[in-house]
Amino acid sequence: MAELRVLRTRDELLATVGAADAFGRFDPPEQLSAGYAVGSAVAYLRRAHAGRSTLSVWGADLTGLLDALAAAGILGDLVPGWISVPRDRVHDLTHRAVVRGGGDWDWLWTEAAPPAVPHEGRLVTLDDTADAEEIGALLAQNPRSEGYPGTGRSALWLGIRDASGGLLACGAVHRLESGVAHLAGIHAAERVRGQGFGRAVTAGLTRWAVDREGVCTLGMYADSARARGVYESLGYRIDKQWSSRILFGVLS
Repeated sequence: MAELRVLRTRDELLATVGAADAFGRFDPPEQLSAGYAVGSAVAYLRRAHAGRSTLSVWGADLTGLLDALAAAGILGDLVPGWISVPRDRVHDLTHRAVVRGGGDWDWLWTEAAPPAVPHEGRLVTLDDTADAEEIGALLAQNPRSEGYPGTGRSALWLGIRDASGGLLACGAVHRLESGVAHLAGIHAAERVRGQGFGRAVTAGLTRWAVDREGVCTLGMYADSARARGVYESLGYRIDKQWSSRILFGVLS
């Protein structure tokens, strides 16, 4: 069995996967709470902006790394917990572990400011505390929202209001553990869906992040075809296509 190496820093992880790996560049913190490698495959314990910890595993030598993690008892120590692997490699996980539930999602990024879009001039800054109830009521229309207004997780909220002051759309910038901007909580009211308000919020948040920091990232559910079209039209590129599963056991 290949030797399992411990990774302690993002630089060590990047030295394994290569600097072209956008997820490796922008997602992990400088100091890893837990990181491992076998060959060109890496794993690190990722704490998402939503607060959940997941062991993210990827790379060409993924099977060797999963075997080494199992042999070292690291996978067993996660039970019950979350693990993510590339979507086209999920069979390598299910051959070695008992998993249930979870879902498929994509991680996207951009270093380019988006083109100007309609309604962007109507954007206003929202307050994470004072506007939390109103934002929460709008986001309640989307059961998969991860905006978390009123919790202090957001660096910026932008929104669009109608003529009477009602909130039509909103979205936030959260921070990854690395400190990089990560979009969340983007939603337009059902009564104005398809009119470009969500696109305007996304463009405004992206522009804010790229102009100040040079990069912006986001995660999206893989089945969100409409959202994918919006993000790609604004310059986002997919770097990772993940399958996340709940780990219940390790097969012998």
